[in-house]
Amino acid sequence: MRFATDASLGKLGRHLRAAGFDTLCQHQCNPAGFFEDLDADRIILTRTQTIRNRFQRRRLIFIVDNDPWVQMLQVVREARIRPERLKPFSRCLACNTAVHPVDSAAVKTRVPAYVWQHQQRFHECRRCGRIYWRGSHHDRICMKMATLFRQKEEKIHGC
Repeated sequence: MRFATDASLGKLGRHLRAAGFDTLCQHQCNPAGFFEDLDADRIILTRTQTIRNRFQRRRLIFIVDNDPWVQMLQVVREARIRPERLKPFSRCLACNTAVHPVDSAAVKTRVPAYVWQHQQRFHECRRCGRIYWRGSHHDRICMKMATLFRQKEEKIHGC
């Protein structure tokens, strides 16, 4: 399942990427022709009536709430996303590229010393070079994702 968000849905785009979904964000791409150039299988997410009307023949979800987690819940429901489809923390939040495990020795000078001393596993985006590790935000995001699916007892795979 792949998505594309309009410029007003940047946080929703990051949440979808954190959940492991390939998500293009208009504010990060060339805005001219952004929606016209999308693959037909990509679901358009928008809060703009103009975009909604213009692309009504495409698969589109018109986002109604301001809160990014409520928006995420709407996408989960309307796109019928099942928890097993999630691949948490498998994509770069900044550029949408898949991240890959990297040896801790390779990132020693690229992360804070405290992080390097207390973390064993790191992932890297080969496109933009960002380094990811399981920080305090990890468990918070996993809890929010589980709440989206009302799975308080069962953990989301990959969290």
